[in-house]
Amino acid sequence: MKIFVWIALLVIWLRLDWLAGLKKNKKNYASPYTKKNAEATFFDDGVEWMKQLEDDCLNAVCTIDIMFFILQPDDAGQRLMKLLVKKAREGVRVRLMLDAIGSRSFKKSLKHIPHEEVIIQFSRPFSFKGSWFFMQKRNHKKLAVIDKKIAHVGGFNIGLEYLHLDPVLTPWRDYHLRLTGEITQDCQTEFERDWREEFVEPDSAGNGQYQLVSSEAVDQEAFICSLLQKASSSIFIGSPYFIPTQKVETCLFNALEKGVKLTVLVPGTPDHPLVQPASYRYLRRLISKGADIYQFQNGFYHAKAILIDGKLCDIGTMNFDRRSLLINEELNVVTEDVTVIHSLKTSFEKDLAESVKLKQGDLKVQPIKESAAWCVGHLL
Repeated sequence: MKIFVWIALLVIWLRLDWLAGLKKNKKNYASPYTKKNAEATFFDDGVEWMKQLEDDCLNAVCTIDIMFFILQPDDAGQRLMKLLVKKAREGVRVRLMLDAIGSRSFKKSLKHIPHEEVIIQFSRPFSFKGSWFFMQKRNHKKLAVIDKKIAHVGGFNIGLEYLHLDPVLTPWRDYHLRLTGEITQDCQTEFERDWREEFVEPDSAGNGQYQLVSSEAVDQEAFICSLLQKASSSIFIGSPYFIPTQKVETCLFNALEKGVKLTVLVPGTPDHPLVQPASYRYLRRLISKGADIYQFQNGFYHAKAILIDGKLCDIGTMNFDRRSLLINEELNVVTEDVTVIHSLKTSFEKDLAESVKLKQGDLKVQPIKESAAWCVGHLL
């Protein structure tokens, strides 16, 4: 009997901790970034993107500021570290910020990886300080700023799997942007906010086609709903994980009721065993209301993007799940630039051609497995 009492108390505490964490998390927003002028290059291939990042770092003359959720201690990670050490020895200030959990393998291997003169900092150490909610909070951003003039934002991390060298998850599909122009000032500000762990006021000037959207500056759940509500004809969502909040799911239902065509693309092969079954209840409900749901079949689909009416897109680090919407620190770019949107649409069409469209009966109900997966999977 006592064990059931303790379990009940634990469940109650976790629920109260969750609600308190959500409330506190929404009180700490910094100022949002304004729209800025920029030029962007779209990447959906990790090999091409990695080469561009390396070239930009090689040409750096003053500063290199890099932040990733995952940096693997494999050949890809060690190659980048050699480049960063080389630039640091040339007098370039190099700062590297990694999530303490996402890059835990790199942290453990650091004593065997040369990193002289590269300033390394690990964000969000996994330590319990009275709140399970904030213990889970991860820095999921992928950001690089070179000489304060070039920035990279998107879904790629650093590791062999992102270069199509994983035996199961190859080819790896992702979307990333290389940015130049005024928006790089905001990217630098975003890095400084995380590095210093303090508020840095963004530059409010500018009236361009690009906006940097940080989870420290906006309520991600409300922001995504505001994007979905703009749709009059179509919504395309690409995400490796699909576990929306009730508020976001309601926005999707409302769009379908208005006659908006909704297309969702998710992986066929998962990288986490619990996340995929946790998404089935949401995907089934959307299919029943007329949405088109596709599963990518050729490798692993890790891209995070939303396209509204073929005119407005959101690309970055935010997955379409509760962890990204409510807990994680995320960074996205929103733009109406027709060049980027054309590239994104072309990539979408290519990925859909290598996917299968799901029917209602394809996602069979498995109550115990799905419930267990939901309880754990929505926090992975």
